[in-house]
Amino acid sequence: MRRKTYRKIPLLKTVNLFLLPFLLFFSCLYPVRNNEQIENDPMFLYLPATDYTREKVDSVKSPWEAKTHRGKAILAPDKNNLGILFVRFSLIDDAEEEFLSSQKLLSNNPVPALNLLRLYYLVDDISEAKKFLQTFLKQSPPIERKKFENLLIEAQREEELVIFRDALSTIPGQEVFAWEGLAEYFFSKQEWSKSYYYLEKILQQSPFHKNARGLMLKMAHILEKWDDVLVFGLSLSGTGERVPELEYYIAHAYCEKRRYAEALDWINKTPESEKESLVFLELWKLSLLSKNPKADVSPLLPYFRKLKSKGLQFTEEEFFPTLTPEGKETMDRIRYGR
Repeated sequence: MRRKTYRKIPLLKTVNLFLLPFLLFFSCLYPVRNNEQIENDPMFLYLPATDYTREKVDSVKSPWEAKTHRGKAILAPDKNNLGILFVRFSLIDDAEEEFLSSQKLLSNNPVPALNLLRLYYLVDDISEAKKFLQTFLKQSPPIERKKFENLLIEAQREEELVIFRDALSTIPGQEVFAWEGLAEYFFSKQEWSKSYYYLEKILQQSPFHKNARGLMLKMAHILEKWDDVLVFGLSLSGTGERVPELEYYIAHAYCEKRRYAEALDWINKTPESEKESLVFLELWKLSLLSKNPKADVSPLLPYFRKLKSKGLQFTEEEFFPTLTPEGKETMDRIRYGR
């Protein structure tokens, strides 16, 4: 990793001979990009150790002192913690060596591997991180992979989780699970093309994958691709695999396509628990009045009043203009263009 993460300080072509030893001493320091962030990063994990305890690591105050500890850790926990010591002074190659050595000795403990992943991530060596994880995950039983993943999730190390899942997708039998996690991540970041890429890969391998179709449905709804909403919504309904707000999505698509009768059919199929939202009532009202400007909107009143009891600020007259004579007259004017 040295070639990718270190930049050697060049010496001047002409130097005072008395300064040469001093400059040579400093020329072996390799400043790392974002070194301040790396040296103060809180995500590196310690292990209970005999020699290199956390207190011992914290007691070292200079890179010169840190270098005197090279090769002195024997036990795996000490090697892991010594790796953190080297990280604290941007001695990246030394840290990598200690973490790798610790991981080989503690193959069933995720901590050294998590530290190594963190190191590669912080120095932006993603290819090396993926290469390491591919080997590590192939050698790890499923329960250890899950433990590793859960630790990343609990620590909210999202971008490293992406690297983890990318590596996991290369392991036979783990592809769909990894792609689903990647699709959900990019969906949460509104990176639609990337999310779509992984969802498409899932559906190519597993055409009736419920979560993939559900995420495709939500994405199509956000992007206002109404035909796609109907494709994925009706597919889920046809296989009896309901996702939250399924009927709302389908009804909304039909309403946008001006197929109001079909929109109302799906509105009527919506579970009672999902009718108590303002956007749903807006859609219901719009579908009713678009189909018939004189339609009775009183069926919406009980749901609206439940929302009012929860703090909704609209009055009934504001939300239901056709309930008052003035509102009816206004709707008639709109209807007949007067």
